[in-house]
Amino acid sequence: MLRILNLEAGYGALRVLKGISLHVSPGEIVAVIGANGAGKTTLLKTIAGILKARAGEVEFDKRRIHNDPAERIVRYGCGLVPEGRHIFSTLTVRENLLLGAYSVARASRPWHFWRRRTDNQRRPDETLAQIYELFGILKERSSQLAGTLSGGQQQMLAIGRALMARPRLLMMDEPSLGVAPLVVKDIYRTIVNLKRTGLTILLVEQNARAALAVADRGYVIETGQIVLQGTARQLCDSPEVQRAYLGKEYRSIDEDE
Repeated sequence: MLRILNLEAGYGALRVLKGISLHVSPGEIVAVIGANGAGKTTLLKTIAGILKARAGEVEFDKRRIHNDPAERIVRYGCGLVPEGRHIFSTLTVRENLLLGAYSVARASRPWHFWRRRTDNQRRPDETLAQIYELFGILKERSSQLAGTLSGGQQQMLAIGRALMARPRLLMMDEPSLGVAPLVVKDIYRTIVNLKRTGLTILLVEQNARAALAVADRGYVIETGQIVLQGTARQLCDSPEVQRAYLGKEYRSIDEDE
């Protein structure tokens, strides 16, 4: 579904990504783990069209997208949950969610939604109902200003807003950042449930334990380069990953309970 080849990107004179190559197959959860400043967010911004690639290729569903604007990439079916959530704090929960469907509502052709159905021409209110089913707290607080939500609730809102565009690939940037540990578990259970509906997920995290507990495969990024890759279990068993990112023996989220 997603293929990245020798991708380079940066800011001004700063070269951040230095020949990144990776792929994501349909139905997978793929984790990209690494320390702060390794280039994880830059990678997602470049895929999403927020930051222009300097070299290399980004291919989504066999379509080269690295020169396309961000709004068009969303309509292709590639959504982003950004680091720090970036919700509209002075708008209500419902208004934030409906804004997530804006580019799709304006598109001239239907796009697949994250839940497999033959009828993919959903109205925004139908999609909204499914988001409320996924995150009951958002339905309870649909009229509440988004800025008054807790950090975990705001993260759920950011995920829901991205799902409103009916992506087939959902990219998530640090979903555990600034969220209480118990809420992190809820968010990661939601990620697993989304995969079960057929959604493909590219997950970027500093929290390697949480990410590798749900991922099928993973990549380790350091200073803008992929230094390790493999199945989630292979990475968890790697002494380098254990020493740098896990800190203790790997266990799944359910086992932690």
